[in-house]
Amino acid sequence: METLPVEELAVLKKVRTFMETKVQPIITKYWVEDSFPFELLPAIKELNIGGVAMNGYGCQGGSTQLFGLIAMEMARVDSSIATFWGVHNGLAMGPSIWAVQGTKEKWLPPMAAGKKLAASA
Repeated sequence: METLPVEELAVLKKVRTFMETKVQPIITKYWVEDSFPFELLPAIKELNIGGVAMNGYGCQGGSTQLFGLIAMEMARVDSSIATFWGVHNGLAMGPSIWAVQGTKEKWLPPMAAGKKLAASA
């Protein structure tokens, strides 16, 4: 983590704090119930980590190293949150770099802002 720029390190610390204070205290209940903590989605949105390692279109930007470290911080506390974030930011948003301009303009800003969520089936 020492190789991250100061602003990226601040993002990573914000994610760590969120995971330790908001997710860790409640997540066992969701594992037992075989459910997902949807009520955390507004707080995840507030982390402003949509589109990490992507530039433009309202995306957070930053390095691919930051992307990986965020995923690692999330998975350290709960793999389901890390998987949710990875599918949305990586699997769904990532390939859009090859999309036509209109598609990028339509989907990336609301996805980066957490107003539209991706899914995979």
